[in-house]
Amino acid sequence: MDEGIPTSPGTPGDTTGNTPALPQGGATGAGAVRRRSRSRRTFVVGALVLCVLSGAVGGLAGASLERTGGLEAVQLPQPGPPPPGRPPGDVAGIAARALPSVVTLRVTGTGEQTTGTGTGFVIDTRGRILTTNHVVAPAVLAGGRITVTFSSGVTARATVVGSDAGYDLAVVQVHGVHGLTPLPLDHPGDRPGVPDRN
Repeated sequence: MDEGIPTSPGTPGDTTGNTPALPQGGATGAGAVRRRSRSRRTFVVGALVLCVLSGAVGGLAGASLERTGGLEAVQLPQPGPPPPGRPPGDVAGIAARALPSVVTLRVTGTGEQTTGTGTGFVIDTRGRILTTNHVVAPAVLAGGRITVTFSSGVTARATVVGSDAGYDLAVVQVHGVHGLTPLPLDHPGDRPGVPDRN
């Protein structure tokens, strides 16, 4: 080998037999690689855990909002007095009192196409509505959605809480709606008078 070319210790061509110096702290190259590999693995695992937790929290929040119909509660307007000059037991008076309790249901399938519409009425202040089973059955069978429209034009999401295909009846539940007016099922003052029976 040419004596005139200086070589650094530990490089090819070094005939002095010097070994390379270890890095400060006594760590070898393999140990540093292992530490970097371990920190990368820790980072990847941490990122995966964060993604899974974020997805779970977002899914639970979305499911809750879907079930309850949103963040805001809906306050329905209350019915006014019966039309002036009409006795409260005539057909117009009965219709005026019943109107706030009557709803329209729209059922959409999984592809957002309307599969059925129907009517129902509010049976209690907790948001339960009586309707027909054949209207809401597609929502149960195909995983569709039920939207309830109140007489004021306000809409809310509903879920089926019970049904009977034999009697063609179903009960749906709306959430987050306040000021519901249940329809009285039998009130003696609501029976039509003699002139209204024709």
